[in-house]
Amino acid sequence: MKRDRQPGPGFVLFLALVLCCGLLPSCAIARTEPVPGSLHGRLVALDADPAQPVAERLAAMRAVYAHIAPEVMQPGDCAALPDDRLQDLFQSTALIAFYAREPATLLRLQCLYEALVARDLAVDDHHRSMRGSLIALQRFDQANALNARLRTAPTALPVIRGPAPAGRPLLQLERIAHVQRAALAEDGLRVVAVVHPHCGFSRRALQAIITQPEYAWLRGHLQLVVPIGQAWPGQEMLDWNSTHPDLPMQPMVRDASWEGLDTDQTPVFHLLRDGEVIHTVAGWPTEGADLRRIRAALDAESH
Repeated sequence: MKRDRQPGPGFVLFLALVLCCGLLPSCAIARTEPVPGSLHGRLVALDADPAQPVAERLAAMRAVYAHIAPEVMQPGDCAALPDDRLQDLFQSTALIAFYAREPATLLRLQCLYEALVARDLAVDDHHRSMRGSLIALQRFDQANALNARLRTAPTALPVIRGPAPAGRPLLQLERIAHVQRAALAEDGLRVVAVVHPHCGFSRRALQAIITQPEYAWLRGHLQLVVPIGQAWPGQEMLDWNSTHPDLPMQPMVRDASWEGLDTDQTPVFHLLRDGEVIHTVAGWPTEGADLRRIRAALDAESH
């Protein structure tokens, strides 16, 4: 049960699972077919079963990567790699970075990318992989700097304004060119819905919540959080927010404070009391989400 995501080679585009949406490796990752016996080939093979939980796939991929890839990767190390080895390590690190979304992996990817650029070996797929990994960590200024290298320049990412507040970090959308740093409201009882505008199950859930009387109890407690991967659905979120200003979508900022909440699948509904998760319901079946447990827990906490 995971979000829709665009696949790498050999995967079905926008694979829909039974209850939730899941992301497969994005087309932002370089799409070169894996070379048999290469590190990239081994990682792709480990990632071939989308039904396996993401955490398990990533753990297995990390173990193989750590065994084969250099332990230290500095600019001099990357520059000294033979062309084939450099390409293999870039593709492998890009795949790890899709799932890991962490500064250390991003630094490795940047080291390899800069070596490819210096040799004039970087092509559109490499630029998109690098840009996507920067987006996932909200390095929007660096991602924008790569736009000119792409055959078709994408829309510029917004400028992030304001100091980082305490708490689970979010971005508050102002307009297409600017976003403001914010934090999740965590006082009292809150229902945090992890949704994504590209996920059909999320859209179905939100349509029911805003239109059907049976979900009226939920609306006053609800906050919509959008997990950000290697694409920025800025216009889609702004379109939703302009239509539903009382229930805005707010994109997450990658941070360790989110680790207590499941944000790897959508939709997921978390009931929080003063920031602590006390109940979770995942998915949106065809007949509608079974949020009765959330309502029962909310009623019990309210009395």
